[in-house]
Amino acid sequence: MKSQKFLKIAGVLLLSVVMLVSASTALANTTTLTTSYKANGQPLGTQNTNRDVLWDNGFYTLNALSSQNDLVYPFNSQVADDFQFGSGQTITEIIFWGFWWNGAAPWPDPIDLNIIFYADDGSGNMPTGAGTADPTPTALLVDFHTGVSGVDNGDGSFTYDIVLNTPFAAAANTKYWVACQWVGAYPPQWGWCVSDTQQLHSCMQGFPLLGTPYWTDPGQGDVAFQLLGGAPTDTTPPVTTCDITGTNPVTITLTATDDMSGVNYTKYKIDDGVYAVYTAPVVVSDAGDHTVYFYSVDLAGNVEVEKNATFTVEVPTLTITIKGGLGVSATIKNTGTTDLTDIDWTIALDGKLIFVGKSKTGTIAALAAGAEATVKDFVVGFGKTGIAVTAGSATASASGTALLILVIGVK
Repeated sequence: MKSQKFLKIAGVLLLSVVMLVSASTALANTTTLTTSYKANGQPLGTQNTNRDVLWDNGFYTLNALSSQNDLVYPFNSQVADDFQFGSGQTITEIIFWGFWWNGAAPWPDPIDLNIIFYADDGSGNMPTGAGTADPTPTALLVDFHTGVSGVDNGDGSFTYDIVLNTPFAAAANTKYWVACQWVGAYPPQWGWCVSDTQQLHSCMQGFPLLGTPYWTDPGQGDVAFQLLGGAPTDTTPPVTTCDITGTNPVTITLTATDDMSGVNYTKYKIDDGVYAVYTAPVVVSDAGDHTVYFYSVDLAGNVEVEKNATFTVEVPTLTITIKGGLGVSATIKNTGTTDLTDIDWTIALDGKLIFVGKSKTGTIAALAAGAEATVKDFVVGFGKTGIAVTAGSATASASGTALLILVIGVK
């Protein structure tokens, strides 16, 4: 029997026991590194032809050892395995396999991960930081990655391919240890998949919550991972998403992401217009049906296939009624079937002898379908004046006569 560790909750206390997995189950799902992972539809060996596989730690199985930094309960477990090169090498990428338990699918994805490199403690048997305290402060490099998407292998395991934020330079004939750790909240529980072969010393685990100090041999051999060097080539275009909000005006927000080199720019056009570089949300107020076209280009020169989205700018659904009296007032009514928000309005008078109240602006925060709101402008002046009112894209005008603080004869 092969074992893997898991947690149970009793009341508000976190208790832990050992989960057993049969050898037949683990071996039936053993998968080779060269065939289990695909990126952009290409097998691992083809996808990485421009990179050097510096270290291959064997095949993955469905047996796993807890390696999780849980900030909720809390607990900290880590698994580290050793590697050593005959000549100096720079590690730029790591591929490894993780397994989920103590929960139910769908499993968390994407997830946050720590990639931690340790020196050997000098014995050749374990990393630095032995004991019951978190060993991470003794690490040579802690490379944190947020929002890592894994490839679901369909058996409870995921393949993770991480390009390091900071490449790790390994000296010749020097033993190092690497730990891969999920940063997330139990349940579920995540573990690093055990390999079906062993190189150098067996992997070491620390799990103080279970009474297992850093570093203890769990008796499972190695864990499965590959270390790669060289500079990955970005061959994947960016992905642009389009978010359209509002009815009149309509606001178009474009968001682009890229998996490696980064987004260089995004371009867009409305209908038959000319493409322009997107820098901020685009506002469209011309009533009618429209189409926005867009695409992005990454820093490696990969061009996304043009996408498009259709939208409709509704005919203004606001009516404005202007009245006189003590100053000027305007009743703004939403005659449409859609609730409106953030309606900017303006009242402007053009009389030559208007001393106070020539212009006033404001915003109606919300106006439900069928509802109306009244806005006012205090006026001091004399003589005839024109009155212009705008609300959103609706406009209205009238004329009247100012008599000190009164406005009469409005029509």
